[in-house]
Amino acid sequence: MSAPVHPYSDYGVALRTLRSGRNMLGVLLFACVMLQIFGFIMMRFTTQPYVGSQIVVVEHHRTRAIDQTASGRVHVARVGDVGQMTSSRQVVENYMPRKWRIILRQGRRLNLRRQWRIAYYLAVPVTQLLGVLASASQAVLIFVTLLVMLVSGAPGIAHVTRSFFWSVVLLFIVLPWQYILPGFPIPGILYGWHELIRTLDLSFLPPPGHGIPPGQRALIVARYVLWPVLGLVVMLVTAERFRAGTRLAIGHPLQSLMNKTRPGPSPAPQTESVKAGLRI
Repeated sequence: MSAPVHPYSDYGVALRTLRSGRNMLGVLLFACVMLQIFGFIMMRFTTQPYVGSQIVVVEHHRTRAIDQTASGRVHVARVGDVGQMTSSRQVVENYMPRKWRIILRQGRRLNLRRQWRIAYYLAVPVTQLLGVLASASQAVLIFVTLLVMLVSGAPGIAHVTRSFFWSVVLLFIVLPWQYILPGFPIPGILYGWHELIRTLDLSFLPPPGHGIPPGQRALIVARYVLWPVLGLVVMLVTAERFRAGTRLAIGHPLQSLMNKTRPGPSPAPQTESVKAGLRI
């Protein structure tokens, strides 16, 4: 069995640096996924992000709206034409950049509070971008760690190989296939702002007198909660396999000293012919 490398040798320092980098990327990816899960739960199952703690969805310029109170009942309410409403805030919004006006229109249609609209519009793309970068960088670092261990002859290669396999699976799960390949049936675990808005429109604006089918509700929960939780499980498996492999590869300094001072097998006695050959 091969001996672990010394922690303060060149190979040991390289492996410890790679381990620290992968741990930081794993924590970053875990935080991004958890923030997105928590954000969807807050938007879908609570009324805190909405004005007056009531979810009111207005259909463009029509006079029909769906009002979901805190008790969970949904009914149709008559409101004025939104297109005819003017206020000083709307006049100020006309001078904002086009992207910011789109944010406010989408949020107003869902009756979102102003601070929640801006916070979600900024946080969702940031977590999506950081999650994809962290997942891809993690797979690269695990592959480099595997190469270093192969060159140094350190133990634990089997564990790191399994970790690299699961990191590739995790990268496939994290990539936003819904934007890369629009017709791809499997979306990434990280959603975007417009995807979240479309889902909330579908959840809070059913046809008159009809609710969302239970199967469709289950698909929404599976997409935004269960699918990311599965990604977290794959993430934990990747981290555990990597930890087990690097723990075997990087030995303790005392262990390295014991391997050096450990008595080896005694050399075989040399015969007279061998001694004569050595003298020649």
